[in-house]
Amino acid sequence: MKTTRMHLAAFAAACVFSGSTIADEHQTEPHYLSVECMKSTSPEYQGIETDVWLPMHQEMVEQRKQERWALYWVKYGDRSRCDYYTVTTYVGSAQLNAVPAFDEAFKAAHPRGNFTKAMLRTMASRQHLASELWQMVDAIPSKQHRFAIVNRMYAADPNAYERMETRVFKPGHQALVDGGHRAGWAMYALVSPLGSSIPYNYSTVDLVDHLDPVPMAEAMMSANPDRDLDALQELLALREQVNSETWALVASTKPRESKD
Repeated sequence: MKTTRMHLAAFAAACVFSGSTIADEHQTEPHYLSVECMKSTSPEYQGIETDVWLPMHQEMVEQRKQERWALYWVKYGDRSRCDYYTVTTYVGSAQLNAVPAFDEAFKAAHPRGNFTKAMLRTMASRQHLASELWQMVDAIPSKQHRFAIVNRMYAADPNAYERMETRVFKPGHQALVDGGHRAGWAMYALVSPLGSSIPYNYSTVDLVDHLDPVPMAEAMMSANPDRDLDALQELLALREQVNSETWALVASTKPRESKD
């Protein structure tokens, strides 16, 4: 059965789907992503997310019920099932387990609005097809980005795969970020759902501001001068790349104003 362990350790890293790094006080807590697969059924969908839901999520960020929320459109990938994804970042178990209270967030964000009508408009504009929970394993603090390249992986040996990514390939990604070719990178382990019907148990995310080719081989070699290209290729056998998609950032919340 293809399963993955839930990581119990906290990882000191910045959130991947973020235009800025997470505050220092959160760096000892686990970081989670709730990724929601959406299939739009109306031209209104994107506007509903940005006009109705974005202010609500901003309110929940200010209330410390979540760290960040973002909407992505699948630019390159299979849009027959999911053509949009929402990504909500939680830092620590308190945020992850907080009751969202959407009605209260709506009232705060839209004091003259009608919550029931807004929810009916939402349900008529899209199908909510799936939800996944991921936990961060490692990351490079991110900068502003326009695209997220999402790579879903299956690793039969989680420990060996994590060592490869963090010790060998992360320095290469750092070189790409330092050279201005990328805006960030992160690695996640799937928490739920699990089982033999799920073909992947990890994902890596490359944040970019452009879709130009990047000098991947050169960056990896410069970051690992003690390894040749053949050795790096052999390490890639520790995981199977199930698929890769490019998501375009549509909208996201801002960092919370209150820091206390």
